[in-house]
Amino acid sequence: MSADPPGSPTNHERFRQWITDVEVTPGSTEPNCKFSARLFVNEELVCNLPAIESTRPLRWSGLLCCDVSLDSVLSLRLCKSTAGRPRYFNFPHFNVAEVDEETGEVTMELPEAAWVVTIKLLTRAMAEQLFPDELQRLNAIEGTYNSLEPNITEKYLFKNALNFANLVVQALPECTAKVSFLIYMKAWELLDQQAQLDDTLQAILRGLTGIGDIVDIASQASSTMLAAAMDKSKESILGILTLLEDACIYIYNQFVTNDLAPIRLEGEGANDSFDLEAYLDRLKELQTAFHASWSPVAPVPVGDDEIDGDELPDTLHQGANGSSSTIDPYDMLRLLRPLDPNGYNPRQACMDGTREVILTRIVTWTQNREGAGGLMWISGQVGMGKTSLATSLCQRLDGMQALAGSFFCQRESLDTSDPLRLINNLVHEIAMKCPAYAQEVAHAIRANRRLCNSHLDVRYNGLIKKPLERLQSLPMRVNLVIVIDGLDECGDCESREQILDHLYEMSQLVPWLKVIITARPVCDIQDYFAKKRPHEPIIQLQDYDATSDIRAYIEGQVAQLAEKEHWPLDSIDKLCTMSGGVFLWATLAVKYIKKSAFPALPRLRKVLSKQKSPVTDHFDVLYRKILEIAIDDEEDDIKAAYLRCIGAILAISEREPLSAPDLQYLLLVAGKIDQLTLVQTIKNLSPLLLMTDGQRIRFSHISFKEFVTNATRSGRFHIRLDQYEAEPAASCLQVMQRDLRFNICGLKTSHQLNSEIPDLKQRIDTHIGPALRYACTHWIDHFVASPTQGLVAAVKKLMEGPHLMYWIEALSLLGRIDVAIEGLSKLRELDPTRLNGSVVVSWAKDAHRFLLSFYDAITASTPHLYISALACAPRRCLTALRMRTHFPNKIEIAQGGDAYWHPCIKSTVHPHAVQTLSISPDGQRIVTGYPDGSIAVWGIQTSAVSRSLEAHRDVVTCAVFSPHGNLVASGSHDATIRLWNVTEGLHDSRILAGHSGPVHSVAFSPTSTLIASGSSDRTIRLWDPNAARPLHGPYVGHSSRVTSVAFSPDGTKLVSGSWDKTIRVWSVDLSNLGLGKNPLVIAGHSDSVTCVLFSPDGSKIASGSVDKTIQIWDAQTGTKSVSYTSPAKHSDSVTSIAFSPNGGYVGSCSLDGAIQLWDAITMSAYSQPFGHSSPVNVIVFSSDGCHLISGSTDMTTRAWEVDACPKPMTMGPLAGHSSAVASVAVTPDGTRIVSASNDKT
Repeated sequence: MSADPPGSPTNHERFRQWITDVEVTPGSTEPNCKFSARLFVNEELVCNLPAIESTRPLRWSGLLCCDVSLDSVLSLRLCKSTAGRPRYFNFPHFNVAEVDEETGEVTMELPEAAWVVTIKLLTRAMAEQLFPDELQRLNAIEGTYNSLEPNITEKYLFKNALNFANLVVQALPECTAKVSFLIYMKAWELLDQQAQLDDTLQAILRGLTGIGDIVDIASQASSTMLAAAMDKSKESILGILTLLEDACIYIYNQFVTNDLAPIRLEGEGANDSFDLEAYLDRLKELQTAFHASWSPVAPVPVGDDEIDGDELPDTLHQGANGSSSTIDPYDMLRLLRPLDPNGYNPRQACMDGTREVILTRIVTWTQNREGAGGLMWISGQVGMGKTSLATSLCQRLDGMQALAGSFFCQRESLDTSDPLRLINNLVHEIAMKCPAYAQEVAHAIRANRRLCNSHLDVRYNGLIKKPLERLQSLPMRVNLVIVIDGLDECGDCESREQILDHLYEMSQLVPWLKVIITARPVCDIQDYFAKKRPHEPIIQLQDYDATSDIRAYIEGQVAQLAEKEHWPLDSIDKLCTMSGGVFLWATLAVKYIKKSAFPALPRLRKVLSKQKSPVTDHFDVLYRKILEIAIDDEEDDIKAAYLRCIGAILAISEREPLSAPDLQYLLLVAGKIDQLTLVQTIKNLSPLLLMTDGQRIRFSHISFKEFVTNATRSGRFHIRLDQYEAEPAASCLQVMQRDLRFNICGLKTSHQLNSEIPDLKQRIDTHIGPALRYACTHWIDHFVASPTQGLVAAVKKLMEGPHLMYWIEALSLLGRIDVAIEGLSKLRELDPTRLNGSVVVSWAKDAHRFLLSFYDAITASTPHLYISALACAPRRCLTALRMRTHFPNKIEIAQGGDAYWHPCIKSTVHPHAVQTLSISPDGQRIVTGYPDGSIAVWGIQTSAVSRSLEAHRDVVTCAVFSPHGNLVASGSHDATIRLWNVTEGLHDSRILAGHSGPVHSVAFSPTSTLIASGSSDRTIRLWDPNAARPLHGPYVGHSSRVTSVAFSPDGTKLVSGSWDKTIRVWSVDLSNLGLGKNPLVIAGHSDSVTCVLFSPDGSKIASGSVDKTIQIWDAQTGTKSVSYTSPAKHSDSVTSIAFSPNGGYVGSCSLDGAIQLWDAITMSAYSQPFGHSSPVNVIVFSSDGCHLISGSTDMTTRAWEVDACPKPMTMGPLAGHSSAVASVAVTPDGTRIVSASNDKT
C-alpha cells in the first residue's frame, strides 16, 4: 500500500471498505457462455456476482460494503458456464493492505486462465482526490426543503447528510468522512432524479431533520471550538456517518441494479434487510448522544493572576483614578437598588429534555469569539415559549459560570418594564459576577453617586461603558452572557432603541461579553435590526419545530392522569394538535385541566371543544392588547381597513399562506386594500403573524381566529369572516382574467407528456407565479364561502369564455386537476337561487363531467385539453359548445361520436383484480383490496393512490372505512383483520387475530366503537378497534362459513349471511359490547347467501345469493317484503348489494358482469343491466347517491352516473306487423303510438 493518509487504520483495526467494480479482461466471445463470480472476505462469502452473457463486457458495478482490517483477505472464484456446464477458477487472494491507495485497484491473475480480474475499491486517498469536485457539486444544489410543498422538496432534506459529512471533514480530517461524503453523493444523484418517493424513503429523509440541527449547532462554533467539541462527540459522529451510509445503500438499491449487493438469506429481497424502525431509533440515539457530549466551550489560556469570577473581594483598595482609600464595594452596589428577587426564576424553565437543539445552538454561539456577532435576538410570536427558553438558557449559562446577568421584562409591572431599572439590575448582576468590573463600578459610584439615579444615557456611560472600556484585556475562561427576556415589554419605542444601542455597544466593548434578548417581532425592534444591525444574528423560534417538545411536556404533565381517569385514547393527541406549536397554550391548558378539584375529564372536554375557559380568557386578553397597540387610531375608516386586511389574511392563510409580496399582488388587484395599509397592517400584527417557509404569512395560532370571529370575545375587533371571503374571491377572479392565457408556458408540442418536458418546472415558475397559482387553486373555495351575489357575473364571465380552458390548462401544468374537479363539484351543488338563477350551476356540472371523462389525457399532457378533450366531447356537451367559438381550429369528429355523456364517468385500471372496495363517509376516497394481499386508498376524483406498506399474507376479501373515515379495517384469507389509520398514510397496521379460517366480511358499528367480522370458521367476532382486541365471543350460530355481516344504522342489530343459506339478525348489547342470544333466523334463499345489508332506515334487510336472487326482508319479523311479487334476479350468483343513501334504490352486481338498479319498494328494474365484461365483485353508492362505484376482476373500478344509466322499457315489445316497421309517431296527447310497416298496414 502506498503512503497512508492521516488517520489510516492499523493492521488489526476494523473499518468499512467499499468495493465499486469487479472487471474481468479480456471478455469472451464464446457463444452460449455465461460468467458469474463469488467474492469472499476471510473465506466468508459476501457477494454473489450475477451471471453475465459472454457477449457483454465482463464487469460488475455497484456498491458493496465490507467490514475489514488491513490484514483481511479477499478472494474471488470465477465461474464460466458453457451450455449449462460450470467450470470454476479460484484466483489468488490478496490482503486489503495490498490495495493501491492512489488508484484503489488490485489485480489478480491465474496462470492457467487467460483472464485478469481487477477489483476497484474506494480508498481514502481516492476520496481525497475526488472530494473537492464533489463538494462543488454540493454547493451547486439550489433546492431547499419547503414544508408547504413536501412532495416536491422533501428530497432536499438529504442535503443535511451531505452538509454533516462536510462538517466532519473540516473538524475531524483524520476520519473517513470524505469516503462517506462520496457514498452520500452517489445516493443523492439518484434521489435528485426522482419525482416521487415511497414512504420508506420519505421517512428516511424526514429523519435527517435532526442531522440538520447538528449542522446548525456546529455552524455557530469557532474553528477552535468545533475541533474540540467534535472530538468529544467523535463516537456518536462516526456512528451517524456509518448509519447514513446504510441508508444510502438502501436508496442506491431502490433505483439501480446493484451487481455487488451483499449475500442475503434465502427468501430475502434486495431491501428486506433494511429495518426502518431500527434505523430511525438508532439515529435518534446517536443524535441524543451527540447533544449530550457536545461541549461548546473551547479552552482559553488565562493568567495565574485572574480573579475567580465567583468571589467578590470584601474591600476594594484602588480604582483606576489612583485613589487609595478603602471602600466597601457592597455599600456602593447597594445604591443601585436592584430588584428583589432578581434574575431568573428556575420554575419558569422548559421541561428537561425539551428545546435541546435551539438551546445548544445558542450556547454554542455565546462561546464563539471569532466574529459571530455580539447581540442576538430570539424572536417569537405570542405564546411561543420565549420566557421559558430564556430561563433555561440562563440555567445552562449559570451552570457554565457564563451568566453575567438576566432581566425579565413584564409590561404589567412598573419595575420590570422600566429601562432605568433594567440598566441598574444589569450593572449589579455583572458586578456580582465579575470582581474586576465590580471594582470599576464601585469607584464610579463613589466618585458620582448620582449615577445610580441619572438619566438613561448618563447612567449607561458612567456605570457600563467606561468601566468596561478599562477591562478590554481582562482574561476570561468563558464568555459572559447577558440575557434580557421580553424587551418588547420594556419602555416605549424610543427608549427601546436607546437600550438596543447600548446593549449592542456593550457587546463590542470587551471580547468576553455577549448579549441575548428575546422579544416579539414588534415593528420598532424589527426596524432596528433590519436598518442598524443587519448582520447581528436573529433566532426565529418559528423555524424550530416544537411539536415533539410540546408532546413531551403534555405527556409528562397529564399522562398518568389520563390513564387514571381513562381519558379517550386520542386525548393527548388532540391537545398536542390544538397547541399548534404554541407552548403557552399547552401550558395554560395543562394547568387548567390539572387544577380541577374533581375528575379532570370535564375540563378536558371543555378545552377540546374550545369552550370558554381560563385558557381562552388568557389569550383574549393578549390578543386585545396587541390589537389595541396595532390599531391605535380610533377613526372608523382606519379600523375598517385593518380589519379588512386581517379578514383577508385569515381567509387566504387558512388555505395556503402567501408571502407578503404575493399577498399584496393578489389583494391589490381588487383595489379595496391599498398597498401602504396592507404593509403597515402586516408590520403591526407581527407579534401574531408567522412567516413560514418562503416568508409566507399566517396567524400563529388558531385561537386568534376563534377570538376575532367571536363577537362576544373580540368586541370592537370582531370580524365576520364570511364577509371577507368575497374580497379574496374577487381578487382571484381578476388575477385569473388578467394573467391567464392560451399556452401560458409556451409548450412546443403535444407529442410530449408533461413529465417529459425537461424545463417544465422553470416554465411554470416563470409564467404561473404564486399569486396566480393561488388564484387558480382557491377561487372557488372563496366564492362558495362568500355569501355575496355580487361575484356571480364575474364567475359567469370566467366560465363562458376561453378563460375556463386557460384555468384548466394552468391546473394541468401544476398537476392539480384534482382541484378543478373538487371545486366544480362544490359549484354544482350550490343552490341556483343563490346565484340568481344563473346557468353557472349547470355549466359547473357539465365541466365537472368533462374533466372526469378526460382526466387521464389532460393530466398526462396539457395540450390534449384542446386537442383531445374538446374534440372528443359529446356533441351536446355544454362546455364544448361554449368553447367552439373561442377555439375554431380544433379537431372535429365528422361522423359518429356520442351526443350525450356515457353513464360510466370514469374507469380506473388497477394492478390486480378488485376484490373489494369501500367509499369514505366524505365521499372523497375509496379503499380497494387485491388478491396479492395489499390494499390501496385512492381519491375518488383523481385516482391518486396511497398503497399500503404492510400487506396481508393472502387474498384481501373485504375492506371498509369507519364511519368517522379515519380507519380502514381489512379482512383476508390469512385469517386476520388489519386495522389501518388512513390519516397517517397506511404506514402501519394493527393486527386483530382470533379467527381460525379466512375472514370474509368486516363491518364497523355506527359509532366506530365495534368491529364485527365473519369467517369460514363459522363464527362471528366482535372487536374493540381502540384496544385492538377481541370482545367476548366468538359467536356461533351458522353451520357454514359466514360470508357477510352488517350493523343496523342505530347499531342495535347485526345481520349475518352464510353459506348455510340462512340470514341471522343478532341484537347488539351496547352496554356490554356483545351480541345477544337467540338471533332471528331468516330462511328463504335456495343457495348460499353471499351478501346482506340493512336499509338506511333500518327497517329492511336486503340479501343476495348464489341462487341469483336479491330478496328484501322485514328486519323485525324476518318475513319477505310484501311490496313485490317476485325477487330481482341476475343470470349468475349475486356478489354484492347496496342501498342508495335515501333508500330508494337497491344496486346489485353479479358474476355475470352485470350491475342492476332496482326500485327498493317494488324490486322492479330501475335500469337496464350495465357493467363490466368480467365478474363484478362489489358495488357501493357515493354519499350523495348520484354515483355508483363498481370493482371487477377485469382489474378496473368504474364510476357510474346513476341518472344517466340506461332505463328499462316502460312496456314490452309491441308485436303485430308481419314485415319491417318503416315509421312510428306519438299522438300529441301521448296516449297513442302510430306505426307504419312494409306489410302495408
